[in-house]
Amino acid sequence: MGRRKKQPLDEATRSMIINTAHDLFMEHGYRSVTTRQIAEACGLTQPAMYHYFADKEALYTEVLRTVTEQTRTAMNEIISSHGTVRERLIKLVAYILLYMPDDLSQMERDIRHELRPETQQLITRWWQESYLLPIAALFAEGQKNGSLQSGILDPVPSAFFLLSVIQRKPGGSRSPLPNATPVPAEIMAARTVDILLFGMASEEGRREVHNGNQGDGIT
Repeated sequence: MGRRKKQPLDEATRSMIINTAHDLFMEHGYRSVTTRQIAEACGLTQPAMYHYFADKEALYTEVLRTVTEQTRTAMNEIISSHGTVRERLIKLVAYILLYMPDDLSQMERDIRHELRPETQQLITRWWQESYLLPIAALFAEGQKNGSLQSGILDPVPSAFFLLSVIQRKPGGSRSPLPNATPVPAEIMAARTVDILLFGMASEEGRREVHNGNQGDGIT
């Protein structure tokens, strides 16, 4: 008797599993979500779901791969679009604000403590390719065409700094100021980019700093 052929995977079912798992993982965290919950939410049995993904880590990894791949595509499209460096930086930050998870710290803990080292390295590479390097490329373009200063920070540290100061999703349920009036992502993105490019000081404040530095013998 010949070996039984493996049934082909249904792409629609696979996508449904990924999308359902994404929502559950982002809301509850990796540890709190079980494969049984995901299967039941999809209307599947666990064995049927394991036909698509070997275990929870494999499914979580595919969720993050899908997210970072979508992000990389969107970020590169923004970089390739028309507009000044500042305008495109604002679009990049607005995209991140709109689509980043509500609780990044939870996701970072999940990756650091729940996943194997080789999986962590893979996700780190995806994050760099999707978030860090596209922003760094835009900083490099600005330094090359003279719209940004060169010699202060290299493009990669500049991109890392910008990512580190992006605040949580505006008006999100886990906002540090839940009673605050929601701010549109585009406005928050412009404020974030302008603080990095121009600083927080007003024109008067900059003159005060400049005059104070001259008084200290600093030019």
